[in-house]
Amino acid sequence: MTKDRYYTKKQYTGSLSAFGTAAVFALVGILGIVFLYTPADFIGLSAWGYYMFIPAFFILIGGISGVQTDRRLRRAMLVTAQAKGSSSIKLEALSTETNIRANDILRILLDLRNAGQIKYRYDTTTGEIVFGESISYHQAPEFVGPMTKRQATTQVISETSFCPYCGHKPPAGAQFCENCGSELV
Repeated sequence: MTKDRYYTKKQYTGSLSAFGTAAVFALVGILGIVFLYTPADFIGLSAWGYYMFIPAFFILIGGISGVQTDRRLRRAMLVTAQAKGSSSIKLEALSTETNIRANDILRILLDLRNAGQIKYRYDTTTGEIVFGESISYHQAPEFVGPMTKRQATTQVISETSFCPYCGHKPPAGAQFCENCGSELV
């Protein structure tokens, strides 16, 4: 079983930041063209600014590709979750079945649950994903914010009464957080 269930965003991006970056490059390109045809100039943009359309184009293409990949992964996970009904499955088996990386599955499942498209929880003893069951999130009052992976591994997790990653108060004796699936022991 994978002990590392720390949330990362590697392949599944889940964000639209590429479009903002492309817009900034395009804005610099527009300013370069404006300064090319006016007597004003700023840091020599009239000479090189319009070249910024090239990276803007490729960043935009990458952003579109990322959005399409995210949609495909969410759709595949949603279909798989609906097919599972109310059964449970290990994260590794789900990763093999869907051909999606385990860390990406965790993030996709969280996004789908937050959007209200699926219901699931994690089994507190085995860490398996239990589809079809909802969870009532109870944040611990002493939870300040998610810990980094390094902080959580250096701190003895069992000393806290809540999950260091999401702040959920799991039932007594839980080995895994029923909200995010993080190992608590």
